[in-house]
Order: sequence, then C-alpha cells, then structure tokens
Amino acid sequence: MSSEETKLEKERIKGYVHLTHRSAKEIKYEADFEVPTNFGEIGAVLVENEHKRESFMKEIVLDGFLTGPIKFSCDSWVHSKFDNPDLRVFFSNKCYLPSETPEGLKRLREGELVALRGNRQGERKVFERIYDYDVYNDLGNPDKDPGLKRSVLGGKEHPYPRRCRTGRPRCAKDPLSEKPSDKVYVPRDESFSDVKQATFYVNTLKSALHALVHVLRTSVVDKNLGFPIFSAIDDLFNEGYNLPSQQQKDLKTILPRLVKLVQDIMEEEETYQDGQDEQITTATTEEDRTNDSDD
Repeated sequence: MSSEETKLEKERIKGYVHLTHRSAKEIKYEADFEVPTNFGEIGAVLVENEHKRESFMKEIVLDGFLTGPIKFSCDSWVHSKFDNPDLRVFFSNKCYLPSETPEGLKRLREGELVALRGNRQGERKVFERIYDYDVYNDLGNPDKDPGLKRSVLGGKEHPYPRRCRTGRPRCAKDPLSEKPSDKVYVPRDESFSDVKQATFYVNTLKSALHALVHVLRTSVVDKNLGFPIFSAIDDLFNEGYNLPSQQQKDLKTILPRLVKLVQDIMEEEETYQDGQDEQITTATTEEDRTNDSDD
C-alpha cells in the first residue's frame, strides 16, 4: 500500500475473485493482480462483499512475490455491500513503530478505529462491529406496567457495569429507560457461531420441555388418587382433565414461551439455510461464467 522511499499510499490495485474450490467446510476464491516492482510493501487489503449476505473471511494469501507469500489472518465476518457500502480493511501481521508506520496505513488504521468506536448515533445493526458501551437502562419495561420500572445501573459516579450500546428508542413513560428487546446486540465477531447458536437453542428447548413435563407430571400423576369406577377412565379421554389453578398459571407461562422458542429456532434455521443456498447459487453462477469465458 505504500512506497518504500516515500511511505505514501500508492494507488490501489483492483481485481475480482472467481471461484476455484467449494466444499462443505470452505469456499476458495482466486484473483490475478499485477503489482509493479516499485509498488512497495503491501500492508493492507480492502475487501468488498458483493453477496447479499455476509461472508466469513478466514484468510487472504498474496502469492507470487520473490520474498514469499503474504498472509492476512482475517477470521472475521465481512458485511454485504448492500448493508454497508464501506470497504472492509484487513491489515498484515507486521508491526510498526508509530514513527515508522507508512502514511497510507496510518490513514487506514485511524479509519478502522473510528469504525469500531462508532459515533453513538442510530440503532445498532446485526452486521456492525461497533464496540460502543452504555449504562444498563433496559432491565425494566415501564411502558407495559409502571411496576416494571427499574433503576439505571451505571453512570458518571459508578461507570460500571456496562453493556453494548444498542441505540433503541426510549420508553414513553420513562425517558431514562430504553425499550427492552429479545434481540441482544453484540459486535458481529463476538456473537455465537451457527453451531454454537444451534446448540444454545437446543439446550434452551430441552430446558423448556423439562419444565413442561414436570408441570404436567406433578399435576396429573398423583399416587394418592385413583379411578373410583371404570367409566372415569373414559371420562378422562372424552372430557379431559381440569388442572389446578396454579398449574394452569404455570402452563400459561411456559407454553407461549415454548411455542415462541420453536418459532425462533425455525426462523433462524430457514434464514441460515436460505443464506447458504444463496451463496452456493451465486458461487455456481460465477463458476459457470468462468467456464464459459474459458471456452
């Protein structure tokens, strides 16, 4: 990115990648670049994701140099250009002293720090990587019930604990409180992987089913009770069984949460599967286009 003599940023060399390998675990792309001999040391690579969904970038390798390949360890999600038009920058693993850092890299590093800090404006999106923090002011729900109002934790006198800032709207009945949400924002690279998220959902579903079975068991099964006559057995199937009031309350609490949990799992799975199909379809299209050009 910079000249060896002036250390100034050189004009960027652009290229488009094409699919070369696809498996269940990874997809590889390649691109050809012509780098002038006086270009200088390459310290950063800028990436634009043209898919409609984010992509996980494992590693970028620049090969063909006399000094050997240059590797960029990414291990990060790259947002879609349809979500954010800004290019994603990855830096090499080489360390520089402040006085020896090339000017081109200084500008890019400063821009990356600004992107990670955020400007405390707007509501956070799932694909963002902003590490911005706020006080705990979303623990209650005063708009639903004034009795659910909770004190704000944190502030100038007691700056901790802190949570990731979400930027959600404030409650109408309490301007100091933020509207609660089932979705918890964390910077994209800190969130659960797909496998871990699925495991979390399964374990949560198991816990909900365990609680449901426990309620039914304690309500229906009673060793001290029996059937006074045989016709009572038929009545159990024809007319059902009236649960005690406490068990009815427990079921009314558990069942909606269980149904919502199953719906969330199905929606997450459909979204993830649609994204995989879309990426595979796009990659196949690019491969076919490459084969046609070769012919």
